[in-house]
Amino acid sequence: MGWQSTVRGLLYAAMAVFLVTIGIGILNGLDLVTFERDQLLTHVHTGTLGWITLALVATSAVLAGGIDRRLALALGVIVPVYALAFLVAPVFRSVLGAILLLAILWLVAWAWGRYRAERSMPALAIALGFTTFTYGAIIGLLIQVQLATGSVIFPAGADVLGAHASAMVFSYLILVATGLLEWRVLGAKRPSGAGYLQLGFLFVSGGLTSATLLFAPGALEPVGGLVMLLNLTAIVIFVVRVTLKAVRTDWLAGAGRHLAASAMFVPVAMAIFLYVISQFIANPALAEDPTPIAGVLVASDHAAFLGVITNLVFGVLLQLTADRRAIWSEADHIAFWGVNGGLVVFLVGLVLDAAILKQVGAGVMGLSLLVGLATFAMRLRGSSLGIAPEPFVAEPAQRAAG
Repeated sequence: MGWQSTVRGLLYAAMAVFLVTIGIGILNGLDLVTFERDQLLTHVHTGTLGWITLALVATSAVLAGGIDRRLALALGVIVPVYALAFLVAPVFRSVLGAILLLAILWLVAWAWGRYRAERSMPALAIALGFTTFTYGAIIGLLIQVQLATGSVIFPAGADVLGAHASAMVFSYLILVATGLLEWRVLGAKRPSGAGYLQLGFLFVSGGLTSATLLFAPGALEPVGGLVMLLNLTAIVIFVVRVTLKAVRTDWLAGAGRHLAASAMFVPVAMAIFLYVISQFIANPALAEDPTPIAGVLVASDHAAFLGVITNLVFGVLLQLTADRRAIWSEADHIAFWGVNGGLVVFLVGLVLDAAILKQVGAGVMGLSLLVGLATFAMRLRGSSLGIAPEPFVAEPAQRAAG
C-alpha cells in the first residue's frame, strides 16, 4: 500500500477529531450553549491540533512521497488524546503534552530531513513551519506545567498566552500553507530568491513576536512595527508569486477553486492579524484584557483555520481522490460555497459584533463542513490516492480541451 494507507489513516483521524470542533463551534456560534473555558479550549485544540496539524502532516507526507509509519501512528494517537484531554481529563494535560512534544520533535526532524533531501521551496516552508510549531508547543507545555505545579516559569509581565497563540495559531499555519500552496499552484521545485525572502520574513517575524511577548513585552511597539513590515512584505511576495496565478482556475468545479480560495485567504488572514498587532501596539492594556477586540481575534483565527488551511486540505483531498465521485453530486458545491460563504458572513459578524451574522455564518459553515467531511470520508475509503505532480492551474485548459 505504501504511503497511501498511512496518509489515509492520518486523514481519517483528523476528520474524526474535527467533528468535535465543528459540534462545539456550531453550538457556540448559534449562541445555543454557553461553554466553559476547558470546553472552548477543546474546540481550539481539536481544531488546531486534531484537524489542522494531522491534515497538514498528511498533506506534507504526500509531497514527500511518504512518512515514517511509526511517526504517523504516534501523532495519530497522541494528538487526538491530548486535544480531547482539555475536555475530559485536564489534570493529565501536562503529562500528555510532554509525550506529544517528543512526537513533535520527531516530526520537525523528519521535516528537515526531507528538506535536506529535496531542497525545494515547499519542503523548506514545511520545515520552518513545523519548527515554529515546535517552539509554540514548548511554550504551551510550560504553561501546563506552570498551571499544574503553581511554579513561576516565565518572566513577570510576560504575555505567555499571546506568545503561544501567535506561534501555534498563526505563524506556523501560514508558513506551512504557503509551502503547500506553492507546490499545488506552481509545482515549484527550484529555489528562488523571492521565495527565500517570503519564507524567511514569515519565520523571523513569528519568532520575534513570540520572543517579544515572552521576554520584552514593553518593546512590543518597536518590534511590532518590524513584525508588521516583515509580514506585509512576505505576503505581498506570496500574492505576486502564488495568489495571482491561483485565481486563474475553474471556479465552478474542481480542486482548483479550493486552493485558489486558500491562496486568497492568506492575505485576508494576514491583514486581520496585522490589525490585531496594531491594536496591541496602540493599547498595551489589551494584553491583560483583550475583550475590546475579542471578535477580531476570533476572526483572525478562523480566517487562518478555515479560509487558508481547510480550503487547502479540501483541495488536496479532491486531487487525491479524483478517481472517486461524490455520491451526492451537489456535495462538492456545498463544501465549497457553503463553507466559504458561511465563513465570510461569520468573519463579518465577528468584526462588526453582529450576532445575527455570526449565527447565520456559523450555522451554514458548520453544516457545510459536515457535508464536506462526509463526502471526503467516503471518497477516501475506495480511492487509490494518486495525485498528479503538475500544478492545478492546468485544470481549466484540460477541461476545455476535453
